[in-house]
Amino acid sequence: VGAVTKQTLFPPLMPAGRPFRVSNASRSSRKGIVASSLQELISKTLDAFLISAGIVTLVLEEDGTVVDTEEFFRSLDDNTHFMVLEKGQKWTQ
Repeated sequence: VGAVTKQTLFPPLMPAGRPFRVSNASRSSRKGIVASSLQELISKTLDAFLISAGIVTLVLEEDGTVVDTEEFFRSLDDNTHFMVLEKGQKWTQ
């Protein structure tokens, strides 16, 4: 008779979602989005702005700095304001 050991695996804890603000390139639309990672923010931004082409760039709204690494994203404060740029769009002041 063999003994069976049952092990419960817990998924890794995700960091808590943080609030951010995202606007479109013309600044005519702004959305509040809660995300715990850069990829999640991009995914939710695509949904919020009904963007079907999955190629976008997130930049800081204040100065156009591209946010393209998780490390940089995690260094930003809650309520940071981003701008989503679709292919061919540029940040303007």
